[in-house]
Amino acid sequence: MIFLLIVNEFTSLSQTWPKIYGDNIHAYGKDIFESYDKGYSICGSILKDPDHFKYGWLIKTDINGNELWNKKFGDGNNENSFNDFEKTGDNGFIISGSTAQFDIEIDPLFVKLNSCGEMEWCMIYLSPGFNTAKGVISLPNGEFLGMLKYYGGDYSRVRISLVKMDADGNPMWIKHLAQEDSTVSNEEGYYLYYTPDSNYLIAGSCFSPSLQPYFIKADTEGNEIWDIKWPVGHQGYANRTVFQDNGTIYSASNLRFTGTPIIPYLLKFSNEGEVIAQLPLLGDTIVGGGSDALFLDQDNNVYTGINWTDDPYLYTGYSDIIKTDTNGNLKIQRRLVDNLLPPRAIINTFDSKLMILGYYVLDGNWDIYLWKTNSDLEDDTLYTQPLTYDSLCPYEITSDTVDLDCSLFVNIEDIPNKEEYESTIKISPNPSRDWIVLTLPDIQFLGKTELTIFNLFGQEVMKKEVSPQNRMVSLNVSGLASGIYLATCQDSRKRLLKGKFVVER
Repeated sequence: MIFLLIVNEFTSLSQTWPKIYGDNIHAYGKDIFESYDKGYSICGSILKDPDHFKYGWLIKTDINGNELWNKKFGDGNNENSFNDFEKTGDNGFIISGSTAQFDIEIDPLFVKLNSCGEMEWCMIYLSPGFNTAKGVISLPNGEFLGMLKYYGGDYSRVRISLVKMDADGNPMWIKHLAQEDSTVSNEEGYYLYYTPDSNYLIAGSCFSPSLQPYFIKADTEGNEIWDIKWPVGHQGYANRTVFQDNGTIYSASNLRFTGTPIIPYLLKFSNEGEVIAQLPLLGDTIVGGGSDALFLDQDNNVYTGINWTDDPYLYTGYSDIIKTDTNGNLKIQRRLVDNLLPPRAIINTFDSKLMILGYYVLDGNWDIYLWKTNSDLEDDTLYTQPLTYDSLCPYEITSDTVDLDCSLFVNIEDIPNKEEYESTIKISPNPSRDWIVLTLPDIQFLGKTELTIFNLFGQEVMKKEVSPQNRMVSLNVSGLASGIYLATCQDSRKRLLKGKFVVER
């Protein structure tokens, strides 16, 4: 039985936050979301040593942050880590990260789990050099979009790429960003977003000519709509980003004017890529700091996770959560821990509480910390009404270690770019004897098109005018001899589309 939660009917007791996970094992917590059963899922990693990861880690808690189960992903020998995750339409998880399972250096990794934390598929993108998957989006049509760091090991040229995947994780196309602007170098993508107008936004940094906050907005085909290199005179980088209903976009930033220390800022720009303002969150009297976690509520209060210091030697510092208006005016400031790292994620719960996630070294090792507060940044109280968790699973979920046995992995060099993908005709059955069905790319055709078939020697063996129905064309090939053939036609933009098929007798 699933219990409906009515906030006013909860009995509450005093609750001491934060909750701590991974005590004494060195763990990072990167992201969090609220599950369908009012519990919480945390995505992170367990470290092997200060420079290497050991497992990707998924933690499930109840409404009070008490751990229900956890799953480690990896074999314990090779390096594995999780960077980002999203809830999918089936209440499962899509996760991005990296692994050294097939390479001495790490490769991008994507993992799809069901609602019980069981692996449905995983995809490793083999590539030379140091590579990782930095972000992933679950798209409304069931497909996925991933963000790759350092595609193919060509660090000087290709540093941010988008890869489109079907529902089973098979790569459809890859698109390299920041390729046209010669003034941009050393670009980095930190966070990937699906925008309210159904496009994509990357927040990160670049050198142009010095270190600048950097944003790229791309359409659903991966084509760049605009980019922002934060105006010269401001140096730093952009982190978590949120979207206001009126089209204004906000990003947490570490920023400085030339000659001043880097401190926490809130960046403000429009949906059209116009810079509006940069707002110092603690004034300009501190000597260092930054910001990462960010949340914007329906009342347009901005909650930002910041770190800051007044120690010129940077030996000590503070990790805080602050509440401001959209102009950066401070309303409430709450100390979390004495540490020079900011909180990493903030989410809103069904009952309008805030979950704040961070990871810190406070007792000699990295631990994951989780706070739950009200809108005034006061610790939440303990819910005592019994709830049913993981009701979509037919059995009790137990904590265990899952080997990343990725039966399907792909050489990243074999992924078609967007233009190649768009021009490919899919043909089935292949091989064929009598009939084939040609599925044309997902593009617009105006009226009829001419389909031409060539044999292996480039000789034209068939030409036919066709009218695609739902992008599909049936073709009788019973008159063709055994061999390999090439089917070609043009779309409405006069692009040549091609597909190979085999006839067997």
